[in-house]
Amino acid sequence: MKEPNGTPRLPWIVKIAVAVTFFNSWVIFEETIVDRHGLWRYMPFYRVGLFCAWDVLALAIIFPAVLIGVPPLGQATKRCMRRLCFVRGCHLCR
Repeated sequence: MKEPNGTPRLPWIVKIAVAVTFFNSWVIFEETIVDRHGLWRYMPFYRVGLFCAWDVLALAIIFPAVLIGVPPLGQATKRCMRRLCFVRGCHLCR
């Protein structure tokens, strides 16, 4: 007998909303911490008030995390991570 999966599958709109919320959190962090305290001086390629490389990096981290939750794409992403991971048996590669 097959055991039921403990986690329900979320609709796409929920996954998109989660990704947008995480990105909005990054933007708020940029505006309240980085811009106001002058930390942008120590961040290469950062542009105050403009879309920059740091925003691209945030998107590159957030959206693959959302795609891992999609079963077919999640399996492909996990296989790719297993090939690229240099730590044998790490938590993400299982």
